[in-house]
Amino acid sequence: MSNKTDWNQVNEWDSKYLLHPFVTAEEYKSCPIERTEGDYLIMPDGTRLLDMFNQLYCVNSGQNVPEIQNAIKEALDRYGFVWDIYSTDYKAEVAKILVEDLLGEEGWAGKVRFTNSGGESVEVATIIARLFTGKEFIATREHSYHGISGVAVGLNRVYAGRSHISRESDKLVKQVPGQGYGATIKCPAPLCYRCSVGHTYPECKSALPDGKLPCVHTTEMFIRNHGVDQVAAMITEPAFGAGTIVPPMEYLPQIYQMTRRLGILMIVDEVLMGFGRLGTWFGYQKMGGGEVKPDIITVAKGLTSSSIGAGAVIVSKEIAKFMDSVRWNHVSTFSGHPIAMAAAVANLKYLIKNDIINKAAEKGEYFGSKLRELQEKHKCVGFIGGYGMFWQVELVKNKETKEPFVEADRNTAFADNPASKPVAMVLNKCLEKGVLLGGFVPNTLRIGASLTISREDMDKAIDALDYALSAVDEMCE
Repeated sequence: MSNKTDWNQVNEWDSKYLLHPFVTAEEYKSCPIERTEGDYLIMPDGTRLLDMFNQLYCVNSGQNVPEIQNAIKEALDRYGFVWDIYSTDYKAEVAKILVEDLLGEEGWAGKVRFTNSGGESVEVATIIARLFTGKEFIATREHSYHGISGVAVGLNRVYAGRSHISRESDKLVKQVPGQGYGATIKCPAPLCYRCSVGHTYPECKSALPDGKLPCVHTTEMFIRNHGVDQVAAMITEPAFGAGTIVPPMEYLPQIYQMTRRLGILMIVDEVLMGFGRLGTWFGYQKMGGGEVKPDIITVAKGLTSSSIGAGAVIVSKEIAKFMDSVRWNHVSTFSGHPIAMAAAVANLKYLIKNDIINKAAEKGEYFGSKLRELQEKHKCVGFIGGYGMFWQVELVKNKETKEPFVEADRNTAFADNPASKPVAMVLNKCLEKGVLLGGFVPNTLRIGASLTISREDMDKAIDALDYALSAVDEMCE
């Protein structure tokens, strides 16, 4: 327990002076964290919470890795601040590792533009796509999430990710007035468990004579109907983060083939899935069957293992050549900050040296097998999907009918009491066992730890989830 910090004072200031997301002031309860360690958050009273949210699925290397911490300290001794028109050894090395060491064999990656966050990476990626193509529209997908800033929010289709406000007392729901949704095309998601175009996987693979998935076919029809001459790019997540969807393996290659047919760019949002989350360096490598070569990818989170905020946009050689041929009047004060770049260098070297990505794939096989055992055991578990350290668990009232507990599912606006959601019940029950585990959308658990989690801690999480699911089973038909 800390002898230095007055946590009662901290909690008072926290409640009094901060705007808090997701809850009203009346609902808010401070959850103080004194320090972090491995996969644990440690509270001032010594309570240790096993973090199966991995914060925001972003501390890929685990908390407080000495190599990363020491690199930050060393950089602080060298630098205060150097803005992006100047060169630093750290920034140059991160770019070299990304383009050459991680993506060099694939042959598509050209150059890197650094940013401050995942949402900013998406903003910059869309700017580049529009400048390069001279076209306005970006195709996005149901239940997708790309960030909290203007263009990114316009691309978000999971309702809870659109920065809207809601209130239970009067059922208030209000999206951001004037938010820029206009320059986007909304396409179906590959949510096979609840297909929005009325099919069932895998039978849907034979629905069309060319073997195209119906969701991909519909996406192409939407884009063609809008006018390919108006569409700059399609943005995809390899697996959906906030929306919590793991697509079938056919999906991403077919989307890639579609973009090649239509002559539009493919932007892959790797902010959550990049740097090993699915057991490969980048999520498209797992979900793309070795075929996909994006035009642009966006990264953040795992770039530094979230030790300091940083992001990047990686563009193809063709786009890099074009951007090098023009003066790009574009600046961000903190992009490429030397301290963040030092963290990125150290983190990437740590992942490479310790073969963390391959180990994450192995951990995923073990963890997934344990989740599937729970699926067999519990009547509330309708579907399990995932790889590495990212898992989707669908909770249902009835396995036969797939009836959800919350009918609005991923389209909920959270105007009702958050505690009434099945994911909240799981969270509260898991907390009794010292485990943080739940979800973002109401019927779906989103589970993932660091890529370095121990088998002992995976077993602890499974035991807590088993306990929690038994309580949810009591609400099933």
